[in-house]
Amino acid sequence: MKHRLDKKAWAALTLNALYSTAEALCSVFVSVYLWINSQDFLTVCWYHVTIYFVTPFFFLLAGWFSQVRDRLYMYRLGLVLHAVFYATLLSLGKRSGEYPVALGALLGVTWGVYWAGANTFNYDVTTPGRREYYIGLVMAVSGAVSLLAPLLSGFIIRSASAPQHGYRTVFAVVLGLYVLSLALSFLIPRDNVRRPFRIVRALFPGKDQRDWQLMMLASASMSGSFNIFPFVLGLLMYMRTGNELSVGGYASLQALAGVVVAFIVARIVTPRTRRPYMFWGLAVLIAAGCLMVFEVTAAVLIAFGLLRSISGPLFGIPYGGLRYDVIAKCAENPSQRIEYIAAWEVPLAIGRVIMMFIMMAIYHFLNGNEIALRIILFVICAIRVLTYRFSTSTSVLREGEV
Repeated sequence: MKHRLDKKAWAALTLNALYSTAEALCSVFVSVYLWINSQDFLTVCWYHVTIYFVTPFFFLLAGWFSQVRDRLYMYRLGLVLHAVFYATLLSLGKRSGEYPVALGALLGVTWGVYWAGANTFNYDVTTPGRREYYIGLVMAVSGAVSLLAPLLSGFIIRSASAPQHGYRTVFAVVLGLYVLSLALSFLIPRDNVRRPFRIVRALFPGKDQRDWQLMMLASASMSGSFNIFPFVLGLLMYMRTGNELSVGGYASLQALAGVVVAFIVARIVTPRTRRPYMFWGLAVLIAAGCLMVFEVTAAVLIAFGLLRSISGPLFGIPYGGLRYDVIAKCAENPSQRIEYIAAWEVPLAIGRVIMMFIMMAIYHFLNGNEIALRIILFVICAIRVLTYRFSTSTSVLREGEV
């Protein structure tokens, strides 16, 4: 049956949910934490630039190790490094704003190692015809467990005797969740068959891999939506309200909208209907960008966040299924899936770094005023047009519509 998952898929789904809970508890608050301790938007930007620059190098290295050994080693090491990162934040405390590049480099290594393992077994537990359903469940379940997490974090921070104590409590809880995920990762079956790591063909696709060329271009153009949106929106909400509880509530509201839409889309989208769902996802995101003609108030931010959250699964679920199907078509055999998953991260990282530098340049030349932030958000939304164009030009999408 299309809408049934085996034990491996459910185990992977559980681990995705735990990871999402940990991330929802603290990811948006790390940027706020750095801004509080530095009072400098560009400091937060340098932290993210470093993450995006470092990640692909270690993703490729971890991808190689996953091929010649076992992707679970990398996944577990990624969980350990997440714990190390939050332990480092706990130890630095108020001095964290002094080390944006070092902290960004540590998280970049962590992301590269973790996602090389996680993306591989997420691919392994899916099959053609069920990918949209599994991806939708990942988005819906991850969103569901994330609904209360940001709000809970905001409440903990605001109710603590001092904000720093609240942040320490949140980071300590997250550290514990990563330890639990490490224990549960032993439910995922091992895959320690040694295979060659042929990255060149996936990283530099030839004319015979036109579909993969297009997906690589789509990856670069999609970069603004991955991580940049959440940290900018969370920081803007804190700047407007000065209240972590409002930041947490804002993130929870976006998660609620995303999980409802993801649950619905996952059950009805098919390879034949990918294009219209991606189009409506694009249209909703452009509508969000158009809100930037107004002054950025808390109400405008809420409306923007809701539209962005609705757009995410509308576009992301069919796009994710399409990407996996293109990999299945281009890989000469299933064992090469890690090369393509690793290669996909490179243009994504390049796009992120370019987008961050554009954002920093706009912010600098417009003296850090509100207009700069409004232009930044509109540009990130508008670039989705390119992602749609590249993705819908693939032969895999056209063949699926037949």
